[in-house]
Amino acid sequence: MAEIIAGIVVSSSEVQFVLMRFQADQFTLMSQDSIKAPAGNRAQAYRVVHEQLKDLLIHSRVECACIKASAVSMGGTKMVHLEAAELRGVALAAAAAVCDVRLVSKAATSRTFGNRGVDDYLRDNKFWTGHGLDAIKKGAREAAFTAISQFAS
Repeated sequence: MAEIIAGIVVSSSEVQFVLMRFQADQFTLMSQDSIKAPAGNRAQAYRVVHEQLKDLLIHSRVECACIKASAVSMGGTKMVHLEAAELRGVALAAAAAVCDVRLVSKAATSRTFGNRGVDDYLRDNKFWTGHGLDAIKKGAREAAFTAISQFAS
């Protein structure tokens, strides 16, 4: 049975997503895009992003959203990190209202998925071609990998 999954990565002002169909251990790209938070009042921007992401997940019939978790910054926490954490909370709330949600730690994935680090997989064109996902933009690979790491055997 096919399952629709979303891989999501959040920055301080944008929610990047990749939607894929997962069936019989194969991934098929459905769409890739981003939702940008409008400039201005952050509270209103969060409302807009929440509504758009929730609507997208509902209309796409997403069953599981895999969202890249926050990570500790070795360079110190700056305002951009806090804003990203806020927007990640908005994305988590929107997704949780629609489907199963998995928070995916990049550090844990590097230890548990395959025999390489996440960044090695992101750079490896053969990995993406081998999974039939060579059409994914390089900038969206991390969002896709967030979901792939949870579903690939």
